Amino acid sequence: MKSLKITMFVLALLLAGGLAHAKKQPTPTPKPIGGLTFTDEYELTVVNVDVFVRDKKGRPVKGLTKNDFKIYQDGMEMPITNFAVYTEEVFRHAIPGTPLPTATPAPDTVAAPKPEIKPIYIVLYVDNENLRPLERNRVLRKIREWVKDTLHPPMQMMVVTYQKSLKIVQRFTSDPREINDALRSIRMQTGGRVERDSARKDIIDLLNEYVEQERERPNAGAQNRQSYLNAYREIAAFADEEANSMRFSLNAMREVITMLAGLPGRKSMLYISDGLPMIPGVDLMYEFMSVFHDQRILSMVSRYDFTKAFQSLGSYANGLGVTIYAVETRGLKVQGGFDAEHRHGQDVTSSSIGSHNYQDSLRYFADATGGLAIVNTNDVAPGLELIRQDLQTYYSLGYTINASGADKVHRIKVECPTHPKYKLRYRRRFIEKSLESRVQDRVMTGLVFEVKDNPMQVDVEVGTPAPATSERWTVPLKVTFPLKKIALIPEGDDYVGRVILFVAARDTDGKQSDIQRQEHEVRVPAANYDEAQLKRFAIDLKLLMNTGTYTVSVGLMDQVTRAASYKAVKFVIQP
Repeated sequence: MKSLKITMFVLALLLAGGLAHAKKQPTPTPKPIGGLTFTDEYELTVVNVDVFVRDKKGRPVKGLTKNDFKIYQDGMEMPITNFAVYTEEVFRHAIPGTPLPTATPAPDTVAAPKPEIKPIYIVLYVDNENLRPLERNRVLRKIREWVKDTLHPPMQMMVVTYQKSLKIVQRFTSDPREINDALRSIRMQTGGRVERDSARKDIIDLLNEYVEQERERPNAGAQNRQSYLNAYREIAAFADEEANSMRFSLNAMREVITMLAGLPGRKSMLYISDGLPMIPGVDLMYEFMSVFHDQRILSMVSRYDFTKAFQSLGSYANGLGVTIYAVETRGLKVQGGFDAEHRHGQDVTSSSIGSHNYQDSLRYFADATGGLAIVNTNDVAPGLELIRQDLQTYYSLGYTINASGADKVHRIKVECPTHPKYKLRYRRRFIEKSLESRVQDRVMTGLVFEVKDNPMQVDVEVGTPAPATSERWTVPLKVTFPLKKIALIPEGDDYVGRVILFVAARDTDGKQSDIQRQEHEVRVPAANYDEAQLKRFAIDLKLLMNTGTYTVSVGLMDQVTRAASYKAVKFVIQP
């Protein structure tokens, strides 16, 4: 899994020593440790799909059973082995960690353990780079009311903002006051869409001035040609700038999704924005075509088409089980026409294309991940109520597959044949992940949130930084673990274990490294086996880093037992 393209330093991982060989001595042939025997192994994966069922008025449908549903993977119907009904009543009365009352299994279904209430994580993502302050603040007032009514355990919310860089304003909490205080702190921040709106309207004014000149001097060929070239260049420059901004916006969204990767339970993002352009500048291209009656400018469309980038992000969110809910802050607007600030209005058709260009991205994220998009409304409260119902009223359908051991995308389809008029929403794809990918996900999550999963008793020690260059420092880290916590298999006169180490780092500004992977062999002479069981194995790392405050997250996986452990440390590098 790759992190942000912004790399803040180079990781140089060096294995140092560990447990040395003792002097060679005649030893008996090694025997299996603890009588370990190996058989063919089949890993079963339970695929859980959350399904939101609504009637024609958009209300949640309750009372359905397992027999009301059919689920398909890659076109093949899969037997539903796990079925649970989640309602507001269940969440209201359940204590986190206790069994959740579910529908009685059908007679032909093997009884499965009752599911537990797991945490619900929701990121409130305020994309300041892609909205307008006044409209944002109007919507945030409604969202604060929604937070007050919605947020309670096992639900946790977090607030992040994006404007040129990503900032965590409030970490996960179940306290509505903390979330609303964080949302209030955003009110005075600027919005990046205002500047781009101004640039867009300047271009529209330029095009309309040409129309006026054409009426007054219809045969001014050279002058009209110059107006044509000027407008073409301005539109291309606008599209370039918007496309560049959007790449950073998509990367920031991917970073937030990556943060959530290793968290248990349900994960959602409430994306608050005026949308991202599927095709930057497409409305201006159509405006140009309308004014100059020249379709050649539409060749730009394919150059700036970011559909694949949106598909990639949607697939990435699906793979990590993150549902995206989108809230448009723009509200209802009159297409085209005139306004007080600018002399000219935009062509109605071009204006409509522009609006859909931004709204389509919000709809796409929601549709691709099983969420909802709130668009074309001045009152977001009804849409927020639907999202609240989604968080606490749904059906969980589960089926088992034989794990392939690789990263593989599967298509999902759910039907309710007994009630064909009901509307079903769910994630359309499931990405089967290898163990290594799952371990890397949790390592990346450990950069931001505590991952309490360390059965192999991994520890990380930070040494004293040493100057490497005028701006960088070499930071020694030692990763250790008890040898008794990994599998040591007889191999000749030795016992051998094999582990994979994953390391990533992040600074307080949000810049983070790509994840680094190394395989290490642990070799213990048979004569030293009993002594080794009392020792820790060490892997020495050297990190080349700038000054700053860092979190380093480590994951260790035993290649034989497939067990994994996680540990993170924080430290400061300063002159």
